[in-house]
Amino acid sequence: MKIFLSAIDKYTLNALSQRGKHLLWNLLSFYQFRGDVDFFKRTMAQSELMMVDSGAHSFQKGKKVDWLEFTKQYAEFIKAHDNPKIVGFFEMDVDNIIGYDNVLQLRKILESASNKIIPVWHKNRGIYEFKKMCHEYAGRVVAISGFRNEDVKDEQYPMFVKYARNAGCKIHCLGMTRRDVLDKVPFDYTDSASWKLKTTYGKVEGYKRRIRKGLSVAGGWDQIWVYSYLEAMKMQEHYYNKWRAFHKD
Repeated sequence: MKIFLSAIDKYTLNALSQRGKHLLWNLLSFYQFRGDVDFFKRTMAQSELMMVDSGAHSFQKGKKVDWLEFTKQYAEFIKAHDNPKIVGFFEMDVDNIIGYDNVLQLRKILESASNKIIPVWHKNRGIYEFKKMCHEYAGRVVAISGFRNEDVKDEQYPMFVKYARNAGCKIHCLGMTRRDVLDKVPFDYTDSASWKLKTTYGKVEGYKRRIRKGLSVAGGWDQIWVYSYLEAMKMQEHYYNKWRAFHKD
């Protein structure tokens, strides 16, 4: 199992680089870095593997979005920057905004750019579509949501993983780092930003120094983020080793 850490920023990346730290697996959002491709390239250079998300869910609610134009920009980025380090690019899974039929049309645009587009199943598509997706993407990666009770209940994950594996797919669980699930369910890939989100609320487990109020991004928070990121890397290594024999990698 490879857990991809999302939400890394340039301050954390710079601080890790200064320490000479080689990173394992990172996930970046196209929406977030599209104006700074150099940051994407530097992250890729320091990472063993990467995944790229469209970032569609980062759009502010109520904001008017030209989904077709954004998808075309995403596709052009994929064409220009796809490389062996990138496991895959997640589709525009915005069914709840534009409907599944329109998502499928956007998927075609992305599929024309790469054969590493990752479809993301949501329960509104129905279980038949999950099974169909697994068979159509045999030999590739498919994804489901890991956000608590959004699409799949924790006790249902083993069934989804088993079906995907039997169909010849690798399966990614989005936003999943709940240890009670990861200890039991052998996903191929997951991702999480919890290492960064927890620091927002001062929940930096094991951090010995006092977190002072009013810290600047490059004057204290960057070091806290580095600490939290390095702790998350321990989690990456733990679950990789735990399921390594199962996945034969």
